[in-house]
Parts: sequence; structure tokens; C-alpha cells
Amino acid sequence: MKSSFRILFLIFIIFSLLGFQCEKEVSGPLLKGRLSVVGTCRQFTITFLEGDLSSRQVENSWTDSRTGITYQKVFRVANHCDFPNHISKGDEFYFRVISRGSDSCFTCTADYPSPAKALAIRVQ
Repeated sequence: MKSSFRILFLIFIIFSLLGFQCEKEVSGPLLKGRLSVVGTCRQFTITFLEGDLSSRQVENSWTDSRTGITYQKVFRVANHCDFPNHISKGDEFYFRVISRGSDSCFTCTADYPSPAKALAIRVQ
């Protein structure tokens, strides 16, 4: 009986510790991008510049229907609430792809064209 209790207690401790883990450290490859388009409601379009990112994760060619400008190797930021305010259109920066962002901010409903492919990123 004591050994069964110990095993159950050990399992409880392990699951408790796993449940209280903080966000996993981001360890994917460091990538470089440029903020190319800023939409009305924080719709960010990023041009992928360098690093190890699959071509399936970006739009090879996308045209902003409002400006008529065509961009190569772009994606929209899926977690726009987490995107830093200090980065301006045209700025280059380094980032890592993450599994998901918080996106717990207010989102307006104004529509602005953006690429279909989206990635959650963390700027470094």
C-alpha cells in the first residue's frame, strides 16, 4: 500500500511541476526580416530577408491591393499584439518563430490587405 501511495504521490508531483512551467524558451533559428507594410489596425507584413525558414511558411509573391506594390517572401504577423511599437516601416530586425503569441490586446475591425500566410514571432 505504501509503495502505491508513493508512486501516486510522485506522479502528482511530476504533473504539478509540468503544469507550473513558464513559457518554453524560444530556441528556433534566428531570422532576419523587414517591416514592409503597416495596416490600419496593426496588420504587419514582414519581408523575410535571411535565415533558415521554409518557403512554405511565406508568400513567395504578394501584392498589396491598396498600393499596387508587390513584395517577395512575405508573411503577416499572427501575434500582432506582441509586435514591438518601436519598429517602424522599413526597419530590419531579428526574430524567431514561436508556437503562439498572447494576442490579448484590443483589435479593431478595419480591414487592410495582408498575406494569407501568417507566423507568430518574437522579436529579438
